[in-house]
Amino acid sequence: MKRVTISALIIFSILLMQSSFAGTDLKFDPKLKFNSGRDYSNEIKAKDFKIASDYHKKISGSVIGASIDFQLGYGNTTANAESIGSKEITTTSKGGVILGALLNVNLFGLLNFSTGLDFTKKNFGITLPKYDINFPGDSITQTLTNNYINIPLNINYSGMVSDKVGISFSGGPYLGILLNAENALSGFKNFDLGLNGVLTSKYYLNPFVAVILGVKGQYGGLNNLLSAGSVSKLNTFNYGGFTGLSVGF
Repeated sequence: MKRVTISALIIFSILLMQSSFAGTDLKFDPKLKFNSGRDYSNEIKAKDFKIASDYHKKISGSVIGASIDFQLGYGNTTANAESIGSKEITTTSKGGVILGALLNVNLFGLLNFSTGLDFTKKNFGITLPKYDINFPGDSITQTLTNNYINIPLNINYSGMVSDKVGISFSGGPYLGILLNAENALSGFKNFDLGLNGVLTSKYYLNPFVAVILGVKGQYGGLNNLLSAGSVSKLNTFNYGGFTGLSVGF
């Protein structure tokens, strides 16, 4: 009798549960299913990239995806000159101040466009062969103090290496305008076409302001800065370091 009572209670419980779920869409499927044909790696990479990009935009204080780097530094200029005749042309390197205000505009995620104004003193000495028999000596040495305003057109790639430290590299062509053409050699061109590269590290004091430290180089004279007298070709290379502030907005 006891066994019959227990069996009846079990049957009654099962019938009660079936009646409770009869009006619902709830279904029980004890089988395990696996979607083995789908590759989630690309989705994970895209999600991680978006998170990193959004975080970089946030930490750099870039509300509209832009920032300005104010640079102050010092650089050294070397010149390479080729002579028309057999006599050798020698040059000496000299230093000069670097100033800059460069605008970085976000294009696609971590890729930016960079432009602005860059003031660079490209000073160097040059010793030219002398062909005037009425002038004593066989050469003339002159120091050039060329002041340029450069307009770079750079592609900038940047990213964060920690919560407060970022790093970026930008490079591309630039147009330089010679401000003191009267101090240059006769025949020296008053504009300069060249290539430049800038490596910058940033330490963020807050989401909108960062201290910057970097190095830069400019190869000038793609348009041949001087072709006159005893010189057939002249180009320059300026390299230096800088510090300053980056302000995002």
